[in-house]
Amino acid sequence: MVLLLLPFLIGYIFQATQYARAPLKYGYYLVYAKSADISLLPGTDLSPEDGDTLLRNATTQAGLYNLSLGAWAPGYNVNYTDAFRIKNREAFSIKMITLNFSSDATGQKYLAIYLKNDTDGDGSPDGNWKAVWFGSETYSPGTGNQLNLTYHMFFPSDAELSVKVEIKLPETGLSINDFTPSLQYTGTMHMWFTSAEF
Repeated sequence: MVLLLLPFLIGYIFQATQYARAPLKYGYYLVYAKSADISLLPGTDLSPEDGDTLLRNATTQAGLYNLSLGAWAPGYNVNYTDAFRIKNREAFSIKMITLNFSSDATGQKYLAIYLKNDTDGDGSPDGNWKAVWFGSETYSPGTGNQLNLTYHMFFPSDAELSVKVEIKLPETGLSINDFTPSLQYTGTMHMWFTSAEF
């Protein structure tokens, strides 16, 4: 009887193991990092306004983060090479496959965002900066999200990679007039991750 049931038992164990290891797509948002296994950490770049880090805790909600990129005049070209960091605390490798902005976001057309891969898993980024987002106004080649399932950013387990943010403001065409002495661009940046084994 035991010998007859053994193949079924082995098949059941194998099937259960496969389900236990089944990859699952998931998304993480820049502002919602509470209870996540992907951490957002401040980089070494500091705000020219108050000398604080660019990534800050929001005062309105626990687990909410703000990325404060400063106040700049038309014609400025600003580079933050360590604006903030993304750390993979998962037990497995992940990849970032999309970066986009909320529908109510403004000013993202003046931004470019870059990362470096850590393909060999040694904790150090490989090679040159790779674009993950190009604004539509002053950047080329391409606009918007640059990532997909084949061109993605790779994060081994426990890897911590810096994010480079470039702001390029044109000299004309910005929505500033006599009644609005300054203009604030705001929105939510969305970063989408999946298991590297998916």
